[in-house]
Amino acid sequence: MKRSRELAAVGAAMALATTLVAAGPASGVETGKPTEPSLVGSAKMLRKDGQDVRFAFDAHGLFPESKGTFRVSHVGEGFSAYFRGRVDCLVVGGPVAVVTGIVEDTNVPGLKDRRVGMTVYDNGKRDRLGYSWAPDPEQKHIVPPCLSSATFERVESGDFKAVEWFPPGSGIG
Repeated sequence: MKRSRELAAVGAAMALATTLVAAGPASGVETGKPTEPSLVGSAKMLRKDGQDVRFAFDAHGLFPESKGTFRVSHVGEGFSAYFRGRVDCLVVGGPVAVVTGIVEDTNVPGLKDRRVGMTVYDNGKRDRLGYSWAPDPEQKHIVPPCLSSATFERVESGDFKAVEWFPPGSGIG
C-alpha cells in the first residue's frame, strides 16, 4: 500500500512537471502585460476644407531597437501626396507616442531619405496627431530621432493604439 502511494505521488509530480515545462514561461500576451512599446492603427484627420489626410502606423520596440512602418497620404484639390517609410524610433509615455522614421517611398520632391516625426495622443475615439517635417533638399532642417511636435490635428475616423512599456528595473513607469 505504501509503495503504491509513493508511485502515485511520483506520477503526480511528473505529470505536474511535464505540464509546467510544456506550458513554458508566461508571455506578455498570456499575462496581459506588454513586452514592448507599440503604436498601431490608422486614421483620417478632421479637415473641414475637404482635404483627405491619413496616417497609419505599425511601430514596435523601444529605441534604439524600434522597428515598423508608417504611411501618410494627403489629397486635396488639385494635388495628391504620399510617403511611407521605416520606423527608427518609438517612445511611448502614457497615452502619448512619438515615432520617427526615414521616408523610403514618396512622390514629394526632397522628402525621400529624410527623417520625419509624428506624435499621437491616444485618447479613445478622440485621438490627436502632430507631425514635423518639411521638404528640404539642402537638408538644413533635419528632424532628430524621437522628436516631433504637439498633437494639433484631430482624428475624424479611425483609431490609434499607443502601448507604454519600459524595461523592468529602469525606474520608469
